[in-house]
Amino acid sequence: MTETSTRSPFTAVTDTELEHIENSVIRAASEAGDFVASRFGGVLEISNKGDKPGKDLVTDVDKASQRLIAKIMEETCPDHMLLGEEDPPDEEPEAADWLWIVDPIDGTTNFVNSSPIHAVSVAALFRGEPVAAAIWIPWPNKEGHLLMHARKGHGTWVGDSQVHVHKSSDTGEPITGVLSARPGWIRRMFNVQEPLNGHFGEIRVGGSACYEQFMVANGTMQYALTGFAMAWDFAAAILLVKEAGGKVMAIGPNREFVEFNGWTNNYANDSATYGRIRKWGGLLLSGSPATVDFVAKNLRPKRRGLLGKLSSLVGS
Repeated sequence: MTETSTRSPFTAVTDTELEHIENSVIRAASEAGDFVASRFGGVLEISNKGDKPGKDLVTDVDKASQRLIAKIMEETCPDHMLLGEEDPPDEEPEAADWLWIVDPIDGTTNFVNSSPIHAVSVAALFRGEPVAAAIWIPWPNKEGHLLMHARKGHGTWVGDSQVHVHKSSDTGEPITGVLSARPGWIRRMFNVQEPLNGHFGEIRVGGSACYEQFMVANGTMQYALTGFAMAWDFAAAILLVKEAGGKVMAIGPNREFVEFNGWTNNYANDSATYGRIRKWGGLLLSGSPATVDFVAKNLRPKRRGLLGKLSSLVGS
C-alpha cells in the first residue's frame, strides 16, 4: 500500500530547472485558484462520479480547473505529464519521468455547499518524488486567498514569508489548546494507547485533505491524521510539510506507520507505474517530527475491522 524509499532518484536536475518548474506550478495553482474563486457561490453543473447520489461529487469547475492547469503545464513544461483527479479512471498512459499530480478542487462537497474550506493542489514529481508544489486556499485577506509553495531544499513559503510546522512539546505529546486533525472513526481502526488517550489536542476536521495539510505546514495545526485519500490529496502536501520542517508518515503493509517519501519504489516509464499511482490510497500522519513520532507510537492498528477492510481497497 505504501511507497517508501531510502534513496532519492532526484540527482540530475539543476536548481535553475527546478525553480522554473516551481514557478510553473505556482502559476498553475494561482490561476486555477482565481478561476475557482470566480465561480464560488454561483451556478454549478454537478454530477456524481459513482452510483451513490450526493457522494463523490464533481462539478464543471473541477473539470475546467484541471484543464487550465494542464494547459499551463503544456506551455511551460511540455515534456511533463499530468495525472489529475478528473482524468478518465480507465486511462493508463506510460508514466513520464516528470509527473504533475493535481487536485483541481479538493473539498468539492464543501465548494458545492459554499464552504470556503477547499483547495487547489499542484505537485511536480520526478520519478515519483514530489520536488515542487503549491496549494491555494481561500482566505479572508485583501487578496482573498493564500498560496503556499516549495521546491526541494528551499523551504516552504507563503508569499515572502517562510513558514514552519508548529513547535512540539518536549515529549511530542499533542498540546492542549492547539488545533489538530484526525478522523472521527479513529478508535474503530486503532487502539489508542494511554499516553495519547484524551490528549489529541483540539480536533478540527474540515473536509479537505489539502486544506488540512496546508494548516499543518504553516503551523496552524500541530498535526493531522488524514485519509484514507488518494495521491492527488497528498502529493503537494508531502513536500510542503517536509520543507516546513515536518515529518510525514503513512500506514505501511504491516499496518504500522512508516516514513513516507512518495511513489519512487520500482518507478518505471510504463503504464503500470501510472496506474499504480493513480489507484494508490493511504492514511497520512503529518506534523512536527516529535509530535508525529509520539502519535504514531501510541496508535496501535487493530488487526481486524476497518483497517483491514480499507487496506484491501487501496493500491499497492
